[in-house]
Amino acid sequence: MDAATPNGASQPMSTPASQEPATPPAAPAAPVDDTPSAPAANGSEEGMGTAPVALDGDTPAASGSDGNMASEAPPQQPEAAPPAAPPADTLARGDAPTIESASAPGSFGVTTVTTGLRDGPEYGSQTLFVPEGVEPPFAAVAIVPGFNTPESSIAAWGPFLASHGIVTLTIGTNAPGDSADARARAVLDALETLEAENTREGGPLEGDLALDRLAIMGWSLGGGGVLSAASSTPSLKAAITMAAFGPGAQFPNDQVPTLFLAGSADPNAGGQSQGMFQSLPDTTPKMLFEVQGGPHEIGNNPANANGEIGRYGLSWLEVFLVGDDRYRQFLEQAPTQASDFRENLTTSP
Repeated sequence: MDAATPNGASQPMSTPASQEPATPPAAPAAPVDDTPSAPAANGSEEGMGTAPVALDGDTPAASGSDGNMASEAPPQQPEAAPPAAPPADTLARGDAPTIESASAPGSFGVTTVTTGLRDGPEYGSQTLFVPEGVEPPFAAVAIVPGFNTPESSIAAWGPFLASHGIVTLTIGTNAPGDSADARARAVLDALETLEAENTREGGPLEGDLALDRLAIMGWSLGGGGVLSAASSTPSLKAAITMAAFGPGAQFPNDQVPTLFLAGSADPNAGGQSQGMFQSLPDTTPKMLFEVQGGPHEIGNNPANANGEIGRYGLSWLEVFLVGDDRYRQFLEQAPTQASDFRENLTTSP
């Protein structure tokens, strides 16, 4: 397979030209994921794909000014306090985050790459999103879509995460009906492509990846595959599922910090994330965020739920993948639009 050509019969992608700088694109319309043995999603979500909106009361209070000093001589102005620095073991280089900055695209430029990449045999199409304007090394994540849906269904996460400094590879499957196990192999194969990029001469990431900082994400049946992959790969730093599909599936061996994003109005995988969440050991950091009224596609775009999907997804990766504990504060706050919110953050990353 040519690296820019999907394996199998996946739908063609509408991606920018190879290695051309790009700003995060407008959110794509979320497709319906016709999950096996489940009815097609009905209805549409109000506000899906809208730009992130700051929540009321989330604006940080302004710092007060110094009072006048009662001194005859002109006082020496104190030096401005430096911005909060990330912990020593983090890869983060950005400014201290706020609720607003964590809910919207980041400040870094993004280059999109579709050619020259390794031909991963376990998956089809692929798009690499590389941060620009930030010093390496980079952490990286691979994302796999759901049953009978193309790579474009989860593509909005690519530029969003890269704009915050996280290298992202979105993929399509070899065949639309690939099983959860096939999707587990696909997303792990995508990590091999990321590792190959670290040594590809002349590539945009040559020598720039922190290969001990890798994560995986997946939607619907892809989310079920992600949980299987995480259970067999404890070296991963983080995992995120969006409306994970796997009726009755249990993952008692999952040691990878895992975030479950779900929707209460999901006709395909509704209620399944709760059982999967419970099946993970209590020693594994885990979180469930179910959006009130959210459909099956609620987790596919970080702009959804007025940016709360992006804030929790980004913060999970920043804390457990990147190692930037400045984002933990956002995970410790219950989301405003949750119908179900559970977390176990007592275990250190």
